[in-house]
Amino acid sequence: MSEKGVGQNEIKARGKGLVVSGVLVYGLSNIITKIIGLFFKIPMNDLLGETGMAYFNAAYSVYVLFYMISTAGLPVAVSRLVAESRARGRFKQVKKIYKLTLLLFFIIGGLGTLIMVAFSRQFAGAVDVKAQQCIIALAPTLFLVCLSSAFRGYFQGYRMLVPTGISQILESLGKLGIGMLLANYAIAQNKPIEQVAAYGIFGITVGVLAGLAYLWLTKLCFKPQVYDVEYYDEFGDGVDDCDSSGAIVKKLAAVAIPITVSSSVMSLASLIDTFVMRSRLEVSGIPGEEAVKLYGAYSTQCVSLFNLPPVLIYPVAYVIVPLVAECIARREKKRMDTILDSSFRLTAMIALPCAFGMSAIARYILPTLFNSESSLKMAPLLSVLAFAVFFMGVLATSNCALQAAGKESLPILSMLAGAAAKLIASYVLCAIPSVGIYGTPISTVLCYAVAMGLNLYFLAKHVGFVPSVKNSFMRPLLSAAVCGGVAFGVSRLAEKLLFDGAASGRTENALITVAAVFAAVIIYAVLIFRFRAITRDDVRMLPKGNRILSVCEKLRLFPKN
Repeated sequence: MSEKGVGQNEIKARGKGLVVSGVLVYGLSNIITKIIGLFFKIPMNDLLGETGMAYFNAAYSVYVLFYMISTAGLPVAVSRLVAESRARGRFKQVKKIYKLTLLLFFIIGGLGTLIMVAFSRQFAGAVDVKAQQCIIALAPTLFLVCLSSAFRGYFQGYRMLVPTGISQILESLGKLGIGMLLANYAIAQNKPIEQVAAYGIFGITVGVLAGLAYLWLTKLCFKPQVYDVEYYDEFGDGVDDCDSSGAIVKKLAAVAIPITVSSSVMSLASLIDTFVMRSRLEVSGIPGEEAVKLYGAYSTQCVSLFNLPPVLIYPVAYVIVPLVAECIARREKKRMDTILDSSFRLTAMIALPCAFGMSAIARYILPTLFNSESSLKMAPLLSVLAFAVFFMGVLATSNCALQAAGKESLPILSMLAGAAAKLIASYVLCAIPSVGIYGTPISTVLCYAVAMGLNLYFLAKHVGFVPSVKNSFMRPLLSAAVCGGVAFGVSRLAEKLLFDGAASGRTENALITVAAVFAAVIIYAVLIFRFRAITRDDVRMLPKGNRILSVCEKLRLFPKN
């Protein structure tokens, strides 16, 4: 029987649950992906050491810049144009957008790969020319991930985040399994450390190929009419007219270029650590070889942990784009404000406890994961860097809000200001002997704080939306501050009682970390209810929300009105 027949109500119900299930699956996949990535770097760090990881991370930072230039804007542009076309019943145009995007990504990915290879020696020179082989090994990944991004943007326009999530898990599993096998093979062949790093990083390319194969198969089996049925009552089989290819490309460029520029600026900001850190540390009196090792330790340990919390936030940010685009297309301002308000509150509720908790127990987290001599030296740096998690989270959400509202160019100004603040702060602070390497995390916090502040100003001025400081930020802040204090207190108490104040091994630090995290999570879960950081309406929006709300009320988690 036709999808537009008696099964229409069932399909509509399935469509309404698509956003919730997509965010949950995508969020879970992001967590899994980052955990796999972390467990890839831990044994890789043991194999390569801090010098080898400096080559590895230098290549990866160059790749990330090209990745952002090639893929940051177009997937968002595709998802937005697909969502808008569907909302107007232009189903044929959706197919045309997909085909054009695939072609554009093919060209962009090919050019990016050629540039990475051609200028690999120049890029590697910032840290060490020995990193060149890693850059060449990673270059094909750019072409493959561009094609993957075309599929992801298309699916996200249908509010489908599951294919993106699963493909990312496949990429990470390939990176972990193949990368470790290749690195161990290179070691068995007695190859120099720079070649071992190149073999290990090539696992990323293999993993991305696996993710691309999954997305391609998913597209072959995809039936868009199942998800377009919610518009059939209004548009029937759809509006036949389509824009010309040139007009569609112009629309894609109008959305994608500003987003790409803003995202690339932030990637360029991360490259500042690669290109500035070593030379400025040498000015402060640290020898060149030691500066390379410090860069390797910081980028492997601190930055890897810093990149974990945002994976919980990005699903919240990404889902804004198609939803807000639909609201604007239908002129539903009140609904848009409700979506944005919930998104910022949820962002703060996730980012703040991560920031306070990570800062409080960095001393135990790093030795648990990396168990290297440099872990204790890196812990204070992570304690500073952790506070950038909150600014980064709000920045990501506000970026997507501005992009979805058609203000793609405004985040560019925010990102440029943030990158400039980081460059100046890093250049000055890292050269001061009394500050030294602390200048790197301090400049990162400053970078994201400046960019976030400007974004919130632009949201208020150009979109007419101002998040509630009290409800969205202050209440989660109070809960998170107590959460961090509990984590700090429990960790110090556990170390004193269990290990006489001298936990040194991986097992001891792991036990302390688990105890501190468990206590902090329990306290935070209670406080977000007692401080009204989460409301009854928020709970009702969850799957089985009424049932969960009933349990919460029986446990007296909500204060009496």
